[in-house]
Amino acid sequence: MTPDPALAAFDALIGRGATRRELDRGGRALRWIEAGEGPSVVLEAGAMSPVVGYAAVFRELAADFRVIAYDRAGYGASDPAPLSLDLQVDDLTAVLEETGPSVVVGHSWGGLLAQLATWRRPDLVSGLVLLDPSHETFWRDAEPEPHPDRTRPPADDPRTKDVLNFGAELAADVSRSVAADRDLEHLLTEACHSYLQTDDQLFSYLDELPMILDHIDDLGTRRARAAWPKIPIVVLTATKGRPAEFTPQVIAVQDRLAAQSGARHQVVPDSGHYLHIDRPELVAGCVREVASGAS
Repeated sequence: MTPDPALAAFDALIGRGATRRELDRGGRALRWIEAGEGPSVVLEAGAMSPVVGYAAVFRELAADFRVIAYDRAGYGASDPAPLSLDLQVDDLTAVLEETGPSVVVGHSWGGLLAQLATWRRPDLVSGLVLLDPSHETFWRDAEPEPHPDRTRPPADDPRTKDVLNFGAELAADVSRSVAADRDLEHLLTEACHSYLQTDDQLFSYLDELPMILDHIDDLGTRRARAAWPKIPIVVLTATKGRPAEFTPQVIAVQDRLAAQSGARHQVVPDSGHYLHIDRPELVAGCVREVASGAS
């Protein structure tokens, strides 16, 4: 495996020009890959997902935008840190302070983090594209999830096998999403696997959902107090593969989000949860729509 598999993959993806940058967060490094010039677009991945999943979207946008694919603490190339809601919101805000006002594209949990950062620092967010964004009501009846035991290797945690298996499936989907030659597909697969190589990375994956569940009430309080800025927002809701009994509830929640935020809400029946993998051209088009409305 190359020393920086994600950078190698993204550099090959756009035909050279991708760079690795980092930000000092009190002695730990927060890192991202960026390429292109123009309005800034920050890509925020979902829980237990590599930002490399945005590969096809990154390629679509790099010709017209400055695109930033950023790793949360403990993910990919970013240094680990004890996970908390404030840590993740603070880190995303710090990236936005570095990049300047940006369109933020957030998938799933990343979509909720994008909203939290917008409520905290609306001056740093010029628009939002929210891909099947998480909402605290989706977890109200969830069973508590234990935090991993960090005194033991993550291989001892029974959830690790599922994390690795899903990571391998997602890597295959990401490599196929770019419709590239075998060499590039191999680079992207390596890049995805590089997110699950170390104990610290595995602990971050295992700890993120328990951390989220610890903050359900806090998330509801923050939403109740939120003030939405007047910025262009698109919300995409995927329904392919979603249990039919849950689909109306999810659509209703996202309809309310759109009404509260002034967003355009689009239901996407031919995509699964990973819209940026299944429908990258749609996601890129929404970014252009939002960026045009923000200019």
